Amino acid sequence: MGSLLKQAVQLYENAGVALERGEFARSEALHLASINLFERARRHNSLDAAGVYIALAGLRQQIGNLDDALQAASKADAILSTSVPDPASAETARLRIMAWAQIGAIHRQRAEYDRAEKILQQALALAIHYFGEDSESASDTRNELGVLYKYTARFDKAEALYQAALTTLLEQHGPLNASVAAVYHNLGGLEHARQRFSEGEPFGRKAWEIDRQLLGEDHPTTLADAAAYAGLLDGLERYSESEPIYRRVLAGFTALYGAEHYEIAVNLNNLANVRNARGFPLEAEDLLRQAIAIKEKLFGPDHPETALSLNNLGVILKEQGRTVEARGLFQKALYAFERHLGRDHPNTRLARANLAA
Repeated sequence: MGSLLKQAVQLYENAGVALERGEFARSEALHLASINLFERARRHNSLDAAGVYIALAGLRQQIGNLDDALQAASKADAILSTSVPDPASAETARLRIMAWAQIGAIHRQRAEYDRAEKILQQALALAIHYFGEDSESASDTRNELGVLYKYTARFDKAEALYQAALTTLLEQHGPLNASVAAVYHNLGGLEHARQRFSEGEPFGRKAWEIDRQLLGEDHPTTLADAAAYAGLLDGLERYSESEPIYRRVLAGFTALYGAEHYEIAVNLNNLANVRNARGFPLEAEDLLRQAIAIKEKLFGPDHPETALSLNNLGVILKEQGRTVEARGLFQKALYAFERHLGRDHPNTRLARANLAA
């Protein structure tokens, strides 16, 4: 029995190494093999097994397999809620907070915003109860909840959560820290959503600089930082700087994830906007159609992410005088935004204005 447990732990550690190397299929297989050994050792309801499920959920979320990620995170939550020897222990609480944060993030990615908010608020309350207002667990959960509030245009709430998390993390770790970089990344994204690009540019630059030092140029987190910073440069019309960033990021993400990952779609969308702004509308149209095809495959035709690219394509077609095609795209985008984000969200108002024009 002890030998099986040692093997299970070793497989889990090997899975983490494979993940760091970008060997996603191997990492997933090792996670599953580890879980299988926990089951054979009759420790499938242990804290260790729950931790493996949480890691597996994170891996699947990273590669864009949201359904299976939710299944793994929910399995961890079920173990932690009903089966562990001490459901009231601090370690159980720590893992449950992680599982809830994952579940909330997945619901947010699937545009299930009410469900995401409920479980993320539960996670934050549990983090504060067990570890305190200024704990790293609370800071990480505030950061995740802030992302949700940014997507749903509750910008002041998002900023308050980000700033509280940043204060705690800087006090505990100093400026050269991955969690600090994550908050800077999100603060930059928040200012981008507010269209306050000058305010956001320093945040985006800091996130990218920190993660380049800690993780290297080609790490997926660093690539995401680079893309987010390029988006802020776009807002400042610094297209000659942002375009090479997008092209490098696209090459990096394609090497990591293949051609149909969410990050590929996002950066195709953004590169299309740059190419249109620089006077290449036909190339921009082709890039946007590629982005839409990926997003429809991942999320469906009426997800807000899909709608964002539909709206952008409508703008390009309208500028070419193709108003009938543009009108249809604006109508689809408006329907999706109203359904998921409400009538007063900035994206909804934008699509409505485009349709009216």
